Amino acid sequence: MKIKLIIIAAVTLFLFSDVAIAAVKFVSGDVIVVDAKANTFTIKTSGGDIICEVSPKAEIKSGKESKILSDVKVGDRVTCRYEVEEGKRICFNLYIIKTAEKQIFL
Repeated sequence: MKIKLIIIAAVTLFLFSDVAIAAVKFVSGDVIVVDAKANTFTIKTSGGDIICEVSPKAEIKSGKESKILSDVKVGDRVTCRYEVEEGKRICFNLYIIKTAEKQIFL
């Protein structure tokens, strides 16, 4: 029993620590800045503002439609999956929540 608890504790610590290599993280919030030139966007969250760089291979979607970074507008509600690489948040999946969906969550 003790061994199971130790293994569970070790796995939990690894999954929730910042030392996990290439750990996928999620963030949701409202877009407050889009900088297509720098290939970045900023999301306002309850914990503060998050700046993400968009990977060249990133998938950006609104519903089933594929989008590009310039389609993302200030005020859009988004969910981003990213990894931290060299201190930067690199977004590889960005989902734009439609207005009707946004109202459901409010």
